[in-house]
Amino acid sequence: MPNKFYVGGRIIKTALAVGLSIFIVQSLGFERVTLAAIVAMVTTQRTFYRSIVRSAARLGSVLLGAVLGTLFGLMLGNSPLAFGVVTIFVILSCLRLNWQDNILITAVVAIGIMSSEAASLPMYSVEQFLSALIGAVVALGINFLFAPHHQDDVKTKLQEIELSLSVMMNDVAREMLNTGKAAEDFELRAADIKREIKVGLELSKLFQEEQKFSLTKETQADRYRDALRKFSSQAERLVEMHNLAIRMEDDVPQARPIARLLRLLRRVQIRRLTGRPTHKDLLDTLIINLEADFKEMELPKTRAEFISRSSLVHLFKEIKKYYRRTGELPPVLQEEANIKRKLKKLKERGRERQK
Repeated sequence: MPNKFYVGGRIIKTALAVGLSIFIVQSLGFERVTLAAIVAMVTTQRTFYRSIVRSAARLGSVLLGAVLGTLFGLMLGNSPLAFGVVTIFVILSCLRLNWQDNILITAVVAIGIMSSEAASLPMYSVEQFLSALIGAVVALGINFLFAPHHQDDVKTKLQEIELSLSVMMNDVAREMLNTGKAAEDFELRAADIKREIKVGLELSKLFQEEQKFSLTKETQADRYRDALRKFSSQAERLVEMHNLAIRMEDDVPQARPIARLLRLLRRVQIRRLTGRPTHKDLLDTLIINLEADFKEMELPKTRAEFISRSSLVHLFKEIKKYYRRTGELPPVLQEEANIKRKLKKLKERGRERQK
């Protein structure tokens, strides 16, 4: 049973940001530490870019609340009527600025300043804004120093999905050669791949936010998203192949080379992702020869033979669609492939020296 109370990195970062912000504010002798804690908490996000956006929005709302609270506090005091009037102005101001999400914190700051017993409301407002600023700066610093590596997470997810697709391709090939034997839980595994692709797309979105500060990797996140979307289409193709393969009632001679072609596509798929040559000309020639073999097939003599051949013909069409889609996969795992090739060369050189 999974742990429902798992303490992740973001929770630890948030607690650290809140604690450090309060420590600094208390060391400076500020009366209240609430704003520093609130701003630090909402600033700690999953990406550094998102943290900057959130902190800017919250600091703006704190500044607006401080100004309105000071003005209405000096003019109307801290009567119930004054609190009601400042609330109206807070809501109208936030709506005018399109800050609907900041209405609550703006109102809390304004009412908090008006209800304070500080000798000087302007100085107390400055103190509150500085407290919020400290919370934002501390949280930004911690989020920058301990930023998660979403790129590695996306690559890992891509590798997992590619492996699952390869297993499913092998299952379809086996079904073509062993009529009447269907792979277990095939469609459930395809549904799992769909869910994993959604997770991968979310991770790539987070990585895309990280790239907003990097000019050298501007399109890498887009390549990841492109590969994941193509994987989604490939999963649908494999489900259709599976449905056609399990319809085959008799063995068909052409099933063996087509199954071999599907297994070759497993290698093409990983080679495309790792930026290695795929021998496209040889595969194109193989497909053309298989198409010629289909044209020379004798007419079926039984109903079972007709269903098997018809299913195989449609399955071959799906494989060709899968092949075309595979040719569009971007080399998103190229770095790992280059590292593996370098390690292989080093090992070979080491063996030669030993000889």
